[in-house]
Amino acid sequence: MRRVKSPLVETRIAVVGKYIELKDSYKSLVEALAHGGIATRRASTCNGSTPSTSSATAPRRSSPGVHGILVPGGFGDRGILGKIEAVRYARERRVPYLGICLGMQCAVIEYARNVCGLTGASSSEFDASRLTW
Repeated sequence: MRRVKSPLVETRIAVVGKYIELKDSYKSLVEALAHGGIATRRASTCNGSTPSTSSATAPRRSSPGVHGILVPGGFGDRGILGKIEAVRYARERRVPYLGICLGMQCAVIEYARNVCGLTGASSSEFDASRLTW
C-alpha cells in the first residue's frame, strides 16, 4: 500500500492526442502508466495536449519539464503535423518517446523526413496520392 500512497518520485508524461478533451479517451494508457510505476514507487502525472494541425506549438506547450512524451493511436490525418512535431521535439531534446500505433507511424515519418532527408515522406493513410496499387 505504501508504494501507491507514498511514491518516491513523480514522472511527468505529456500525452499528445487529438481526443484529450474527452475525459476517458486515454484512460487505459494513463492507468497503465500508473500501475507500471507502482513497482518502482513512481507516481505518473499525465498532462495532455491536442496536436495542432498547422503549427509546432503543441509539443512546446505541453512538454517543458516532462520526463517522456506519449503519442497514442488515432485515425485520420487531423493533428498529424502536431504529432510529428511532438516526435521531433522528443528526438531533438532526447526526451523518451512512446508512440503507440499511429504514434509510431508518426515517429517513422518524422525520422524519414528530418534525419534521412526524405522530405516528402508520408503515409498513404494521410495522402491518397501515395497509393501505389
